[in-house]
Amino acid sequence: MEKNHATRAARIDEKHFHGEAPRPEVTPIYQSSVYRFNDTRDVLEYYENRPDGRYLYGRNGHPNSAVLEDTIAVLENASGAVTTASGMGAISAAILSVCSAGDHVLLSQDIYGGTLVLLRTVLARFGVSLSLLDLTNEEALTRALDRKTKLVIGESIANPLLTILDIAKTAEICHRFGALLMIDNTFATPALIKPLSFCADIVVHSTTKYMGGHSDVSGGVVCANDPLIEQIRQTSVAVGTAQTPFDAWLVARGVKTLSLRVEKQCENATKLAAYLASLSCCEVIHPSLATHSGHDLAKQQFHNQFGAMLSIRVTDDLEIVDEIMHRLPSIPFAPSLAGVTTTLSHPYTTSHRGFTEEERRVFGITKGLIRISVGIEDITDLMTEFAFALAILQRRDP
Repeated sequence: MEKNHATRAARIDEKHFHGEAPRPEVTPIYQSSVYRFNDTRDVLEYYENRPDGRYLYGRNGHPNSAVLEDTIAVLENASGAVTTASGMGAISAAILSVCSAGDHVLLSQDIYGGTLVLLRTVLARFGVSLSLLDLTNEEALTRALDRKTKLVIGESIANPLLTILDIAKTAEICHRFGALLMIDNTFATPALIKPLSFCADIVVHSTTKYMGGHSDVSGGVVCANDPLIEQIRQTSVAVGTAQTPFDAWLVARGVKTLSLRVEKQCENATKLAAYLASLSCCEVIHPSLATHSGHDLAKQQFHNQFGAMLSIRVTDDLEIVDEIMHRLPSIPFAPSLAGVTTTLSHPYTTSHRGFTEEERRVFGITKGLIRISVGIEDITDLMTEFAFALAILQRRDP
């Protein structure tokens, strides 16, 4: 019997299942929120055995997330990975998977502000306590660890002061006290370092940044080994942190050029840092500089690459900061990072607003701190633009 046009329109997909199509060169976008089963026995088989290549509901995973998870797990030398809708989704899923009421978390004092806000304003209400400290101070870390400390959170390259953490040494101290070490590897990426290979327990990324690489997608990922990664996956499904198929597809596309982009961005950042330091008009913070406290460690851990983020510190006057930004019309103030174009951010008024005024003062998050995410542009153009912008500082010198 011929079906009504409305029925035919609704069922148009039936003869175009991906299994009947030739293998595409590029993974398709599986833009579906749910997947089909033949009958109750089929769905019970899914729940009991979870066979590869079978999916249930978008929140539980889909082919695009599976492709991305497998790829990033390989890059990070992990047993598995779990993708999320944002970097904070990844951090939340990881912390919720290992911490319970009464547990204590140690947090690097120059951590990304969103991580601090999560622990201080949300998880504190559920009985998780928090301490901030300098994780590079081994004696302070040893004193701060106790039997209630479940998790220590640091960054391979800290945001925004670019402190370099000795991951292997930090992991050894944490494990001595039974604590897990989680590393946010967003700034370094696995192109520079794979923290699990240095005995970290969990690695997180905001894939919005270098993994995606083009400022057009939000995402996050958690990497760990078995059985911890499955515990994190269960938490992610339960709280609903799943990434959409299209967003996972965009990040997977970005990952294909990760090493090429990061190599060029690191090269540009190293050259720009040296040039800005030669102007002697402001403090320049970048691990490639011999004046940086983590210079030698960065050479060792990152194989002579130093990351593509740098910061400069000028007078603590927002009017001067704004004037510098206005003199860089082609380099926008955009409070994110790691796209292919160079951008500026101002941690004091954006990422680190969640710190108290005293914490920002003590930790060095000053009004005059400007963070620069270096892109892939021609380095001579970047040098010329920044020289013009920073000339106002030289004019103000007595």
